Amino acid sequence: MAVQPAVDRDGSVHPAAGPGAAALGDPVVLRAWAAGARAVCAAARERVDAVNVFPVADADTGSNVLLTVSGGADAVAALPGGAGAAEVAGTLAAGAAAAARGSSGIILSQWLVGLAAAVAAGEDLAGALTRAAAAARDAVPDPQEGTVLTVAAQVAAHVGRHDHGSAVPHGSADADVLAHALAAARSDLGRVSAGHDVLRAAHVVDAGACALLVVLDALTHALRTRTAAEVADVDLAWLPTGAVALPGAHAAAAGGAFEVMLLVRPGPSCSSTDGAAGTDALAAALRGVGDAVAVVAAGDRWHAHVHTDDPAAALALVPPGARDRVVVRAVDPGPVTGPGLVVVTASGGLAAWYATAGAVALVADPGAPVPAEHVGRAVVDAEGSHVVVLDAVGGVPPGTVPEAPGVPPATVLAAAPDGAAVVACLAVLADPARGSGAARAALDRLLSVRVPAHAPGDAGGDAPGGVPALVGAVRDLVRSRPAAQSVTLVHGADVGADAAAAVDAVRAALPDHEVVVAGPAAEAGWWVGVD
Repeated sequence: MAVQPAVDRDGSVHPAAGPGAAALGDPVVLRAWAAGARAVCAAARERVDAVNVFPVADADTGSNVLLTVSGGADAVAALPGGAGAAEVAGTLAAGAAAAARGSSGIILSQWLVGLAAAVAAGEDLAGALTRAAAAARDAVPDPQEGTVLTVAAQVAAHVGRHDHGSAVPHGSADADVLAHALAAARSDLGRVSAGHDVLRAAHVVDAGACALLVVLDALTHALRTRTAAEVADVDLAWLPTGAVALPGAHAAAAGGAFEVMLLVRPGPSCSSTDGAAGTDALAAALRGVGDAVAVVAAGDRWHAHVHTDDPAAALALVPPGARDRVVVRAVDPGPVTGPGLVVVTASGGLAAWYATAGAVALVADPGAPVPAEHVGRAVVDAEGSHVVVLDAVGGVPPGTVPEAPGVPPATVLAAAPDGAAVVACLAVLADPARGSGAARAALDRLLSVRVPAHAPGDAGGDAPGGVPALVGAVRDLVRSRPAAQSVTLVHGADVGADAAAAVDAVRAALPDHEVVVAGPAAEAGWWVGVD
C-alpha cells in the first residue's frame, strides 16, 4: 500500500516516511495510533477481561487498559495541529498516566512514558520498544516473568533482530518489522504465559500481554497507513475468550480484597524528596500491606496502586495532606444489579465498608475541596448506567459531575456525616431498582444523634458519653420513631476497644431491631441513626 502525505487540521503537510525510516518521529502516525488504539481496545475489552486472573481474577484488565488509553487519546486530541512528534508522544503518555486504572493501566502508561522518551531522543523503533519495555518493568517492584513484561521485552527483541538474519529483510518498513514481531509474540504467548504459575494454573494467557499486543496492532496500522485503525482493520480473532491449553498446574496466588489507587504529592512527609528513592520506599511499604503493588512518577505526583485486605493500613502510609484522588474499590464487587454507587468520604477507615457495599469510595482530605474531575472519574469507575453519588463530606454540590461522553448520568445526594452515607448505601442495597429514590427516602426518614465516646471522669456513669449514654440515645430515637426497624451505629477511631461492648449493649436493649455497625469514621464518638 502506498503511504501518502498527511495534512493536519491547521493545513500543515507532513510528508510520508519511507521504508526503514524512524516513523515514530511522524506526529501524524502517533496521532493516528492514539485514536486507533482506543477503538481496538474498546473492541477487545471483553475478551481481555475474560482472561484476567493475574495479579487477581478481577476481570477488569481490558476495561482498565481502555480507560488508560482513552485518557491518552483524549489528551492527544486536544493538542494543536502543529505539535511535533515528541510533544504528541509525551502528551499520549502523560494523559494515559493520569487516567491509568489498575496495575495493568499503570504498567501500560509507563510503557508509553518510556516510548515517549525514546521518541524525544530520536531513537528508532527497536530502541523505542526496548526503552518502553524497560520502563514498564521498572513500574512494578516485583516483576513477574510470563506476563506483559516478558512479552514487551520479546517484541522489542524481535524488532531489534530484524536485520540480523530474521525473516524480515533488512531495510523493511517499520510496519512490516513490527507486524512480524507481533505475529511471533502471539504465536509464543501460550508458552510464555505457561511460565507463570498462576496463569498456568488457570490455563489462560496473560491479559495484560493481550492488551499490549492489541495496542501494538493499532501502531502497526498507523505506521503502515498514517490513519487510525478501525475495528475492521485489526484481526482480533486470536484473542482467547476463556481458558486455553496451557500445561501444568499450581495453586493460584491470593490477592487482597480491595484495590487502592492514589496520587501522592512527594515531599518530606513521603519517605524522600528524591523521586526514585521515594517511589521505591513507598512501594516497599505498600508491599507490607498488600500485593499487585506499583508506584510510578506521573508528572509532579506519584501514582500508587495496591491490592490489600486493609485499605486503611495502605492509606496510613501516606499523610492526608500528601495524598490526592484516593479511590478504594472491591476487587471482585460482583455484577452491578442496580445503580452504580460512589461515596465521597473523609473516613479512610470506612472505605472498606463502602467498597464491600459495592461503592467506589473516593477518600477526600477533611475540609479540602473535592475536584469535579475526581468525582467524574469515580462515577465512570462505578460502572452503572446511572450512578448515585453520596456526599459524606459536604463538598460535592449538585452539578459537580460533568456531562461528557462515557460519563453516566449521576445524582448527587447530601449524606453527611458518614453515618448518613452508610444508611443511604444500605437503602440502595435493599432496593436497587429505586436507586437514588431509595437513598433519598432513607435520608428523609432518618433520625440521628451524636454521642461522645467517653463520659468525663467515669465512662460507666450517667454523665454524657459512654455505653449507658449510647444505649439511652438509641432508645430515645427508637421511641420517637416507633415504625423504625433498623439502627445504624458508626463509630470514630477514638472508641477503640469499647466498640464491641457498646454494640452488644445496644443489641441487648433492642433485640427486635436490626443493628448495623460501621467504622471507624473521621468524626469522634458515635453517630446513631434509626430508619
